Amino acid sequence: MFLSLALIVVLMVVSVGATGLCTYEPGAPEGGPVREVDAHTFMDLEARSAAFPVRMPENPDGWVTNSARRGQVNRTPAPIVGWVTADRGYIQFTQTGELLDDAVRGIDPHPRELDRTLRVANHEVQVYHSDESDVRDLWVVDMGDSRLLFSGAGRDEEFETIITAVVESAPLPAAPAQPQGQ
Repeated sequence: MFLSLALIVVLMVVSVGATGLCTYEPGAPEGGPVREVDAHTFMDLEARSAAFPVRMPENPDGWVTNSARRGQVNRTPAPIVGWVTADRGYIQFTQTGELLDDAVRGIDPHPRELDRTLRVANHEVQVYHSDESDVRDLWVVDMGDSRLLFSGAGRDEEFETIITAVVESAPLPAAPAQPQGQ
């Protein structure tokens, strides 16, 4: 029985390894380069289907976009982009058309309370905090027609850098309106 099991494991490793769809990189993850994704193309597609303006800034110097996906805020689609900062921090940016209170409560199941308010690039930024040690702060900007939510493991200066880049970027082109009757 043990020989059969060993043979199955060896055959599995050989067949999966031959596909090239997996890799083995020993060592600490911080030793390798950050894999960059094409978030601009993803966000262009999201802008065409979203019911609110979608923004995608240029990367700040030394930052790498390493994730882009569609998530949910209150069970409504929300584009999400993540960056590894120049100092190896991480900041995730979520956009939604949900109202401010609904967005803060609907981003994840963790409750947060308003901790402080500050101004970044002439916009009011609300920072929500949780006393739970594994819940990260949530930085929120209400743009009127959308809410911008930022979280992650970055320094305050890094949050201010990406918030400035986002609020100063123009919304991406939305899908052209269809004439009525089509």
